[in-house]
Amino acid sequence: MKTNRNYRSAAVALAVFALAGFGLSACAEPTKSAADTAQSGKIALLLPDLVTARWDQQDKPVFEAAAKAACASCSVTTYNAKGSASTQLQQAEAAVTNGAKVVVVAPVDFRSAAQIVDKVHASGAKVISYASIIQSKNVDYGVTTDIAGIGAQQAQSLVDGLKAKGITSGGLIVMNGSPSDAFGSKYKAGAHSILDKTNFTIAAEYDTKDWSADNAQNQMSQAITKVGKDGFVGVYAANDQLAGGVIAAMKANGIDPTTRLITGQDGSSAALQRIISGEQYNTINLPIKEFAANTAKIAVALAQGQTTPANLVNGTVDGPDGVKIPAYLWSNNVITVKNVADMIEPKGFWKLDEICTPDYKAACTKAGLL
Repeated sequence: MKTNRNYRSAAVALAVFALAGFGLSACAEPTKSAADTAQSGKIALLLPDLVTARWDQQDKPVFEAAAKAACASCSVTTYNAKGSASTQLQQAEAAVTNGAKVVVVAPVDFRSAAQIVDKVHASGAKVISYASIIQSKNVDYGVTTDIAGIGAQQAQSLVDGLKAKGITSGGLIVMNGSPSDAFGSKYKAGAHSILDKTNFTIAAEYDTKDWSADNAQNQMSQAITKVGKDGFVGVYAANDQLAGGVIAAMKANGIDPTTRLITGQDGSSAALQRIISGEQYNTINLPIKEFAANTAKIAVALAQGQTTPANLVNGTVDGPDGVKIPAYLWSNNVITVKNVADMIEPKGFWKLDEICTPDYKAACTKAGLL
């Protein structure tokens, strides 16, 4: 989110060029035949930030590799806005100036990103709204999931985990995502749809700007001061970044995180290690290998002037003014120590030795991974 997941080098070989002030990746373009040239196309992938590790570690390499596999002569240029909505707008403008036929946007700010979509669309390029659905009628395709449903999955898993430990009431700390991200409010609504129907109380709640672990750590310290070390039985954290900040604050305040249940999302390597060691209770498995690759296939088809593969449009999402945007919708599942193996190759993204490092070998053995 972001979170709520939890994914490595890759990918397309293109001629390296620089754009001052922006995060841009490209390398040498392969030799083209006449047939390849006719089928080639330029694609831009706009990522929102470096705070959430998944964007550069998982989405980027998977997308680039899948695009190369689908079209050797297509080029992918990846930008990272580093948390700045204005930078992302400038990067979108640069992308279409450089001839992008398709721009895939994971927005920094879902509200202001409508301006990005409209400018890209005016250039004649297609727009795929990735992960979050930008509210513009000019979005051509959406790639997303049931965002509120993830919040509900996290919260239900937390409640069930507490009940399994014999805890049916008590205070919860709620650490929501960034209010500038469309995901933040939806995860929050989904979580509350579960938590508000239980006997647990919300002892303290925060919206965490920029999905920052540092902000989450500061807020968790405030919560501990407010409710006391024994004033909460668990923490709803909207993603793994926030969970990491929460756990750091607990340790700094003399609280053993293994004594509380803490949620997460994104399936990051650090979160999986915390789950194996008992410091974090769950995360959400975002199947990035699947949906980033399928997004790349959609982008390649559009860049080549083809229709989108029918099997990759399995629903619609709501745009403004009742507009229905064709979409590829993916599903997710909750990961705890019981099924953490699903996050390791061959099922998952991570290699076993990346998770079961020397510091975690004993925990990995106990979890049945070694």
